[in-house]
Amino acid sequence: MTGGGRRSGGVGAWGQGGRAGNGVAWASRFLLAFALLLLAACGKKAAPLSPDELLPGPVRDFRLSQEGNSLVVSWRFPTQDRLGQPLTQLRGFSLYRCETAGVMPDDRCLRNFVVRADIDLAYPREAQVQEDRVIYQDTRLVPGRRYEYKVAAYGPGRWLGEFSPTLSHAWGVLPQAPRELTATPGDRSARLTWSPVTRLADGSPAPDLAGYRVYRREAGGPARNLTPEPLGEPAFQDVALKNNVEYIYTVRAVRRLGPDWLESLDSPALRAVPRDLTPPPPPLNLVAVPTRQGVELRWDPSPAPDLAGYRVYRRAAGKPGITLLTPQLLTRPGFVDRQAAPGRLYVYQVTAVDDATPPNESPPSEEAEARR
Repeated sequence: MTGGGRRSGGVGAWGQGGRAGNGVAWASRFLLAFALLLLAACGKKAAPLSPDELLPGPVRDFRLSQEGNSLVVSWRFPTQDRLGQPLTQLRGFSLYRCETAGVMPDDRCLRNFVVRADIDLAYPREAQVQEDRVIYQDTRLVPGRRYEYKVAAYGPGRWLGEFSPTLSHAWGVLPQAPRELTATPGDRSARLTWSPVTRLADGSPAPDLAGYRVYRREAGGPARNLTPEPLGEPAFQDVALKNNVEYIYTVRAVRRLGPDWLESLDSPALRAVPRDLTPPPPPLNLVAVPTRQGVELRWDPSPAPDLAGYRVYRRAAGKPGITLLTPQLLTRPGFVDRQAAPGRLYVYQVTAVDDATPPNESPPSEEAEARR
């Protein structure tokens, strides 16, 4: 991970770093600390701000997204203090939230933020901390409201540093999850279909349904959104896949709430394994020549990149029925039929076979005749 010092001793406080050695930096620190002390005189009580404590800068990579029945806020540790110097002291974060009636943005939140979570890195009970990333899941949400979030880091004295930008998301009743999924695997592709969604999770009609999103993952991997713009129809063709690889699909129905999307829970998972359905081209320029050992066959090598081998077929001229002479695939473009009876006329054909599972066999080559 980039940025952020390493937390020592398993707690959130970072080790002490070097201080600026010139008078300008010390003067800036003193003025900043003095100004914040004056501002705090009419706010909540906190330990006096030490002149040695520089306040953290803004967090990095601040994000807000909907995941199932919650809004998820995440960010990464700041790496600089408010003077742009490397951050050496970090204790935790204060996450603020504001809610307003309706789903459209509202400037009333400029003055109505309240603390939603205090996340002390020594004991982060209200959030997950994964290396230098913090993840907070907000489940206490009311339909028909918009929620706005911002966060600031604090050091050992618990004085807040610079706030993040403000992010917001509308909330409402989720759509019902799609059902009756089917998957038809093809050659490097898979086609999905599902039943249309017409209602919300509470059973009410869904007049603002915007469509569907399809997610795909490979075994053990993360899910990837294949349709950032929701699909209008309950079907999807996934292409450019790898054959003989298992893919796992889920689908979500999507509502439009103001400027935001609101997704349903996942549909039941569906698995598909594309496979090679394209046979090699038929062998060309087959010739059959009688020899003392039997009937010798030759043909041009197949250009198929996935060629596994060849099969040789024979029938007696003027008679029905055909016999496979090579149960084991031939790896070279040639064969001697030692079982051909002297004086009889035979008709030969050759096919190419690829290495797919199950294998694909080409159409037969043109016929070649020979009498031993």
